Amino acid sequence: EGQIKLFAGQVFVADNIKEVIPEFLMLLKGVIDCPDLPLNVSRSALQNDGFVKKISDYITKKVADKLSGMYKTERENYEKYWEDINPFVKYGMIRDEKFADKMKDFVIYKNLDGKFVSLQEYLDAAKEKHENQVFFVSDEQQQSQYIRMFRDNKMQAFILSHAIDQPFIQQLEAKNEALHFARIDADVQDALKTR
Repeated sequence: EGQIKLFAGQVFVADNIKEVIPEFLMLLKGVIDCPDLPLNVSRSALQNDGFVKKISDYITKKVADKLSGMYKTERENYEKYWEDINPFVKYGMIRDEKFADKMKDFVIYKNLDGKFVSLQEYLDAAKEKHENQVFFVSDEQQQSQYIRMFRDNKMQAFILSHAIDQPFIQQLEAKNEALHFARIDADVQDALKTR
């Protein structure tokens, strides 16, 4: 669990105020010093404060900017952290439309070879075989024979085994009607025929 200390004009106000920090970013550690925040802060007052919403939106924007910048300039480093932060990023994208818009091009997925690729990179590589269809593995042990079949046919799939992945891909499909996610063991015959 993270710890964010909230200050108002360098005077300590509180720790981890949920009304100020979006819940998907509660793992962060840091300090926010906001001179416009009243010192006698109560949670009920914060809930109805439009200024607090602006702070929350600003924090979300800064995190998205930092992650997208890291993706563009330090991709290798980004990939190292991705395993740990991806559930929070995906949850944030489900909960916050603006965060989702900023992060949609910077979500990466581990493929069958253990390499991280973006959704667009996957779709571009698979265009000839299965356009706009994304195959995924939800349980590597249970679906190992299908993974072997895909590898034999030089096809790729994403490994999506976290609990947040199912609602996340449902939201991606809802936002992009042409996109379809299919579990690696669903319609495998059709998938292998199209190659």
